Amino acid sequence: MNLTAELTSRGAGFAFGLLLFTMTSLSLLRTVVVPRNLRSLITDLVINGVVGASRLIAKVSRTYMGRDAALAWAGPLIIIALLITWLMCYIFAYGFLIYGISGQPLGASIVQSGSSLLTLGFAYDNGSSNATLLDFFAAITGPVVIALMIGYLPALYQTFIDREVPVTLMATDAGEPAWGPELLSRISLAKSLPDLPMHLGKWAPWAAKLRMTHITYPMLMYVRSGRGTRHFLVSLLSAMDASALMIALNASLPRTPAYVTLLHGSESVQTLYVFFAANKSRLYYVPFRSLWARKVTSGSQVRPEQLKVPARDAAIAAVHEAAATDTSNALAETRFNRFTSAETMTSTLTRTEFDYAVDILRRSDFPLEVEIEDAWEMFRRIRATYEFPMYALLRRLDATPAPWTGPRNTPTPVMWPTLATDVLAQNKAANAKSPDVSSDPPAPDAPNP
Repeated sequence: MNLTAELTSRGAGFAFGLLLFTMTSLSLLRTVVVPRNLRSLITDLVINGVVGASRLIAKVSRTYMGRDAALAWAGPLIIIALLITWLMCYIFAYGFLIYGISGQPLGASIVQSGSSLLTLGFAYDNGSSNATLLDFFAAITGPVVIALMIGYLPALYQTFIDREVPVTLMATDAGEPAWGPELLSRISLAKSLPDLPMHLGKWAPWAAKLRMTHITYPMLMYVRSGRGTRHFLVSLLSAMDASALMIALNASLPRTPAYVTLLHGSESVQTLYVFFAANKSRLYYVPFRSLWARKVTSGSQVRPEQLKVPARDAAIAAVHEAAATDTSNALAETRFNRFTSAETMTSTLTRTEFDYAVDILRRSDFPLEVEIEDAWEMFRRIRATYEFPMYALLRRLDATPAPWTGPRNTPTPVMWPTLATDVLAQNKAANAKSPDVSSDPPAPDAPNP
């Protein structure tokens, strides 16, 4: 190789190493250090690669529980894959940098880089002081990356536990898998209707925290619950459906907590949809795009009326419209400008399904105080603000196929919870058929009348 070709090769190698070092450092900082949704190409490639491989393996199973068992590995494997990817990228980055400023072959430069980065120290070149300086930087980089991941894991798993505690409680309150009408039914049968608004209101801060943590730590979207019959988005949908049903069917219970849950729940669903299920523009992965992206002309913005939670009271409706306007502006900041024709903000739930839920609530002695026609119209309008993005997320994550959660990419039968009204009816029927035991002698430990 002549001198010109040699210099060109080493110059190009140094430039590539510098570029790879910059991209890897930005990926590490954006993912682990900065508490904001700053996505990177390397991080997203790793996440999509691991999730894609998990989905291919999951397709082998013919049952949902088999698919869930395969997909349960995706979240933890993403964390391991990120650590390995960052270390490998740094090894190659330092290797190309050493190759660019030393007289070593590329292979020997990469071996020297790996020896320094992993603090092994078995490969060393005395011929270049610049290479020695890079060895010191590499020796610092390796432990720093590992230390950051060690500190990152407790934060991830604590966030996961905080997310799953209400999901576990919901399994008792709304069935397993959770279903909104069953939540209202069980609370009504348990004579706890006065506590219903407070119970629904607890999901508002949970939804807000979900929105914040899952766009900051995107791999949490793929960390599944401990059981295949539970999923955090299914639980959120159940709380939102229960809130919508209470607002639509009842006029006496306090509505403010239910409205707050719907507002925060809808914004969380729409935000997660934009980041994890919607098609991204090409500008999405450009570093520091916020510095100049405002100069790029964009299409029409998401209309606030598409996101507004309906209300019968004009003052409450005005508050909801203001919140929807803020949300639409925030979506525009992420370069998500509008819903396409395939992203229709409407409800596909049928009147038959709604009537079935109303019948369950009627048998549960839930106070139905609004005409069914008016209630159906209100419920349909409320659900239209979150159904499409929620269904898209549930389909993408292959979540538990609970009632009212939409279709999956792989056709899957609906998994129904045990309905408390059915259990009550069965117990009444069994008691009616049992013989009268009032004339039997009392048990030895029974009190004397």
